Amino acid sequence: MSNKRVLHETFDRLLTEITPEKLLSEQCRLDGHFFSVGKESYDLSKYQKVYLLGSGKAVIPMAKAMQKILQPLIENTVIVGPYPEDTALEKTAYIKSSHPLPTQQSIEAASLMIQTLEEIGEEDLFIYLLSGGSSALLELPESEISLGEFQEVTSLMLHGGMPIESMNAVRKHLSRIKGGKLGTYSNADGIVLVLSDVADDDLHAIGSAPLYCDTTTFRDAVSALEAYRLFDRIPKSVQKFLIEGAEGKHPETPKNPHPHIDHYVIGSNRIVLEKAKKLLEHSGIKTTIMRDPVRIDACEFARELTAFAQRHRDRRHCYLFGGEPTVTVTGDGRGGRNQHLCLSLLSLMDAETDIALLSAATDGVDGNSDAAGAVIDIHSPHNAQLHHVDPMTYLEAFDSNTFFEKTGELIKTGPTHNNLLDIVMLLIEPTLQQGETYG
Repeated sequence: MSNKRVLHETFDRLLTEITPEKLLSEQCRLDGHFFSVGKESYDLSKYQKVYLLGSGKAVIPMAKAMQKILQPLIENTVIVGPYPEDTALEKTAYIKSSHPLPTQQSIEAASLMIQTLEEIGEEDLFIYLLSGGSSALLELPESEISLGEFQEVTSLMLHGGMPIESMNAVRKHLSRIKGGKLGTYSNADGIVLVLSDVADDDLHAIGSAPLYCDTTTFRDAVSALEAYRLFDRIPKSVQKFLIEGAEGKHPETPKNPHPHIDHYVIGSNRIVLEKAKKLLEHSGIKTTIMRDPVRIDACEFARELTAFAQRHRDRRHCYLFGGEPTVTVTGDGRGGRNQHLCLSLLSLMDAETDIALLSAATDGVDGNSDAAGAVIDIHSPHNAQLHHVDPMTYLEAFDSNTFFEKTGELIKTGPTHNNLLDIVMLLIEPTLQQGETYG
């Protein structure tokens, strides 16, 4: 079996190991009237009612899993996601919202969530299921900012190469629910079960922290936009609002966690990498997890991977990277950061370093395409020649999806209803010296 095929099959198996249902069932259980998350336990008999709330790409499978664990204790379920509801859920109000740009649906979803939290009494408990995508799915801009203006700022940041942490600093200060603000609408006890879509599992960043708190300020939001040369491009009204906030004219986001709301990370990119390592080593491939999360530009990361592979081509070994490379889009093609990374590396390949590379999004959707990512190997440059496609032409047009569609190297899984960042697998074969053969 080719190394390209090995990596592709490993990714397919990995997706079955990191489903929200599996992750929840591994860490949550009900024993009598005691609900446990990891080593912590909650006596549900203390509460009059238990509500299930949630938002994100993984909310439907998470809600199904929690309803299976807690039925018939759940009074009501209110959840928001980006996909059509494919299976009926018990006592559930489901809103299909939008991603990656917030829309009127996002505002309606946020309004319903606020109304629900306000109706939950202090003698009740809510369990909130939080996963990636919540920042767009659930939104209510500050009254001074229109939805159109919020959309324009979000679009500029998405296409400006801004990392998620910087984007969140801006969005939190333009929103009435982010940065811990949603947690101010109820005094009830809460448990937040989190699937992390950010590096280092920073609770201040996941889903823009609707129920946690915020460490950034209005000044940080302004600085982030200025650093990426976007501040002068956003609407004047938003510029004015942020500057006024930096001057202390608008309330800051909550700076301390809400004492009545507990957060637990039950799924993360670290878990993804550990499960992938186990799968690869079960197949007989020595594997190392690289601990530093990927946050740099995809083209720069491709250059680093190329140099890394050249330095480590003395043995067969697979190296795993997690995180999200960034891409500053200037073309109008189809693709995403994972496909762009693969195409960037393909354009740098030399015939002396035998490598295979897979880069894919765990949510199954890479950028504006219908692919999760791509997988290439040392034969990919020749494969491109056979299909009469030039890597640099498609790279410059930011059209990696069309390139890999033609070469047959796309990874297509469909939406996974999950979001635990990206995984990059770099499998290096030893370089043969003259006269050597593989043993």
